[in-house]
Amino acid sequence: MTHQDPQGQSKEGAKPEESQQKAEELKREEPKADETPPKASPLPDPAEELKNALARAMADLQNFKRRSEEDRGRTVRFANMDLLKALLPVLNNLQRSADHLPQELKADEWAKGVMGVHSDMQKILEKLGLKKIPTIGEALNPQMHEALMSGPGKKDRIVEEFEAGYTYHGEVISPAKVKVGDGTQGNKTD
Repeated sequence: MTHQDPQGQSKEGAKPEESQQKAEELKREEPKADETPPKASPLPDPAEELKNALARAMADLQNFKRRSEEDRGRTVRFANMDLLKALLPVLNNLQRSADHLPQELKADEWAKGVMGVHSDMQKILEKLGLKKIPTIGEALNPQMHEALMSGPGKKDRIVEEFEAGYTYHGEVISPAKVKVGDGTQGNKTD
């Protein structure tokens, strides 16, 4: 015989009505024979996971190769830029020599040989990406031209080049040193 306390509970601690309610709730939660139990999420296919991982690894490898090639190209370009900057004074001196060669020496074979070396050097450097900055008659561009003087001529137009300037793959490595027009008329107008 179970002993009941004043609230009507058995000594085990549960009312008979509560036990019956719990049993009914459990029956409701159990799937019926005609009901399909809720499906658990399907386990991923190991072959599909490996295939996706391989595709990601291949894409990462291609991106790494592309970035490595770009970095290598930049490194070579910058190394060449340093070499070109070192050669520019020599190139400019050869140009000055050609510009100031006395008339009586222009037919001299030795002078022709030196001018031929100068011409060959310019062609090789152009093939490597060195380009001379246009000057005479151009509008002054502070990114590409260094104005050393001003004088008669069209306002802000280059009227004389003192030293050639160069770009290397589109980047200015040496600005052209020029004289610009100040807007007054003189014997040099462009």
